[in-house]
Amino acid sequence: AMETLAYERNKYLQILLSIGDGVMVIDRNQKIEMLNTVAAKLTGWTPEAAIGVHYKEVLILSHEQGGLTIENPIEKVFRTGKTQGLGDHAILMSKEGVEYYVEDSAAPIQDEKGSLSGVVLVFRDVSQQKEQRKKIEYMSYHDALTGLYNRHYFEEELYRIDTDRHLPISILMGDVNSLKLTNDIFGHNFGDMLLRRVAEVMKNVCRTGDMIARWGGDEFVLLLPGTSDKDAQAIAKRIKKEVSAHQIRAIRGSISIGTDTKVDASQNLWEVLNNAEEKMYSIKTLERSEVKSRELDNIKKNLFALSPWDKDHAERVGDLCHRIGRVLGLSPSELQRLTEAGQLHDIGKITLEPRVLQKGGPLSAVEQKEMNQHPVVGYRILNSFDDTLGLSEIVLAHHEYWDGSGYPKGLAGEEIPLPARILSLVESYDHMLYPPHFTQAKSHREAVEAIRLQRGILFDPRLVDAFIQFSASGGKEQ
Repeated sequence: AMETLAYERNKYLQILLSIGDGVMVIDRNQKIEMLNTVAAKLTGWTPEAAIGVHYKEVLILSHEQGGLTIENPIEKVFRTGKTQGLGDHAILMSKEGVEYYVEDSAAPIQDEKGSLSGVVLVFRDVSQQKEQRKKIEYMSYHDALTGLYNRHYFEEELYRIDTDRHLPISILMGDVNSLKLTNDIFGHNFGDMLLRRVAEVMKNVCRTGDMIARWGGDEFVLLLPGTSDKDAQAIAKRIKKEVSAHQIRAIRGSISIGTDTKVDASQNLWEVLNNAEEKMYSIKTLERSEVKSRELDNIKKNLFALSPWDKDHAERVGDLCHRIGRVLGLSPSELQRLTEAGQLHDIGKITLEPRVLQKGGPLSAVEQKEMNQHPVVGYRILNSFDDTLGLSEIVLAHHEYWDGSGYPKGLAGEEIPLPARILSLVESYDHMLYPPHFTQAKSHREAVEAIRLQRGILFDPRLVDAFIQFSASGGKEQ
C-alpha cells in the first residue's frame, strides 16, 4: 500500500510539473510546496527558491485598471473552502517586473478527513489573447486610418450624450475638400496622409469630453456636449484655419464645416446632426469656386517654385501658341483654349520629385518613364476644375506625334486634336531655343530647320508649312 501510494503521488507530481499551465501548490500554512516550470517562468521564481515562501510574495496580482483591486483566489479558497476562479482583468507581476495577463482557478486540497490542507492554483498566460481581444474591440469602434472613433460608435454615443445635463449640445460636420484631388494627382497614400493630418488638427483643437469620429470617406463629425452655438462656430473657425496650414505636396488643406446646436430638451439630436450635415453641404457648394481656384493656383505656384524654367517655358509657349493660332485663323474661343493649354501643358510635372525637375543632366530610364506620365497627370488635374475641363484633352495629347510614335496613347495624324498638334510643335521649338541648362541651345534658323526635317514624322505637315511661313514673315525675331 505504501509503495502504491508513493507511486501515485509521484505520478501526479510529474503530471503537475509537466502540465502546460502554471501550477502552484500551497500548504495549510499558506506557503508554497511546489511550482512547476511554467509557474516558475511566469512568476520569476525558481521552484527551489519558492518552496516555503508565503504565496503572496510569489503571486503578485493587480487589476489592469489602476485603482481597482483583484481578490486573490487562493485567499478566497482558504476562506470558503470552495473552488474559485479569477476574472479576466488580472495582471501577474513577475519577480523581474514583467507583467502577464493571466486567467486561473484555485481549488481546495482536502485530507483524508475532508479538512482543508492546502490549495492548488492553476493559471495560464493569456497576454496574447488579451491583446488580440483589445485590438478587435478597438477596431470595432475606431477608424483604422485615423484612429478616431468610427460612425458606429458615434451613433451609440449620440444616445448616451443626449441628456439634459449635457445641454447645449453642438455637432460639427466637416468635409475635406481637397481629398479627391490629392488622391487623383498624388495617389491614395498622400490622400490618407491628408486625412490623418485633419484628424490630428481636430484632436488638438477639441477638448476633453468632446468626441470626434470619421463619418465617411472624407467626412468628420464632432460631438460637443456643453457647447453653445457661438463656441461651436469658434471651434469650426479654428479647425478651418489649422487645416489650411497643412499642405500635402502641392495641395493645401481645406475643409467645409457645418454646425448646429441642441439648446432645448425637446429637440431631436438626430435632427441637429442632419442640420449640421445640410449646412456643411451648402457651405461646401458656396465655397467650391473659391476652393477650386485656390487649389489650381497653389499647384502652379508650387510647380513654378520648384522649377523656374518651367514657369518661363509655360509663358513663352502660351504666347507663341496664341500668335500661331491667330495666323491659323482660330476662333476667339479656340484661341483662348490653345493659349491656356500652352500655359498649363506641363502642370502634370507637379508629381515629379524635385530632383527630377531640377536635374542638371539627361534623365535615367526610370526618371524618363516618370516624366512621360506628366500629360496623364495633367489631364487628371485639369479635369478636376470646371474652368480647365476643355483643356484636358489638349494637354493629354501634346506629346502625341503625327506618325503615331508619341505617348501616352500612340495617336497618329488627324486622331490628334488640332490644338495638341499646334502645342506639340510650339513646345518643341521653345525647347530648342531655351533648353534646360544641360542641353545646347539652337538658333532660330536651326530650330526651324529641325522642325522642317520632322515634317510628316513628328509634326502635322500643314502646321510645319504654316509655321515656316510664319517665321519667314517675321513672326519670330531671328
